[in-house]
Amino acid sequence: MSTSKLRIALAQQKIAPDREANLMKGLSLIKRALQVKANLVILPELFNTGLYENCLLSVEKLEKELEMILKLSKERDLVIVAGVAEKSDALYDSAVIINRGEILGIHRKNLLFPLNREKEFFKSGNKLEVFETPIGRIGVLICYEIRFPELARRLMKKRAEIIAVPAEFPKQRIEHWKTLLRARAIENQLFVAGVNCVEGDLDYGGNSMLVDPEGKVLLEAGIYQEVLMADIDLSDVQKTREKLPFLKDYESLDPPSR
Repeated sequence: MSTSKLRIALAQQKIAPDREANLMKGLSLIKRALQVKANLVILPELFNTGLYENCLLSVEKLEKELEMILKLSKERDLVIVAGVAEKSDALYDSAVIINRGEILGIHRKNLLFPLNREKEFFKSGNKLEVFETPIGRIGVLICYEIRFPELARRLMKKRAEIIAVPAEFPKQRIEHWKTLLRARAIENQLFVAGVNCVEGDLDYGGNSMLVDPEGKVLLEAGIYQEVLMADIDLSDVQKTREKLPFLKDYESLDPPSR
């Protein structure tokens, strides 16, 4: 990308027990992001199905499942990060990174949440990587994974500039959500963009947030479906690390490699 400046859109979606309706709603939110000339749009976890068993049972192979979104993105300068139920050798709680009609990468949720039925439905992923995109280096953590500072630290060490966090975070622990997003940004001096679901009978809490490398909240949504956007400058990652050189002290704690 010729400039480090970009516009991020957070697509806070209401998830219904209707897979086709969810897919159309996600497509509509992406279109709204295009209308505001976003360079990056993030959809929540499992935007196509939620944790509705009837939706999960009807999921198709990824290229078919996301056919309309891939087609829409083909001629557009837009990177999409979408949390999705992915049907492969098993069913995964995944996030796909899409640009110009192609899937650039897939993060499969490594740590499945123990307090609901995720372990019944999904197989765990086993990788944690940073994805090179035309707008910058993006790492992904899905919902529960934001509770583990070690995962975010590994993404920082792999030179992530943005950590996208698609989520289905419940209302009763929404203060945890807000605190964890800010903490991961402050600890690693990078941008963190958390996109949660809202409303519905599964009681998700909204409050999607975009946090800058110093921990300042640039965007915070409410409890209804909406698309929020903000302009950021990725050079702020390096500027923050030079102004507040705390990560250098962290690196000094690492034992020498053998």
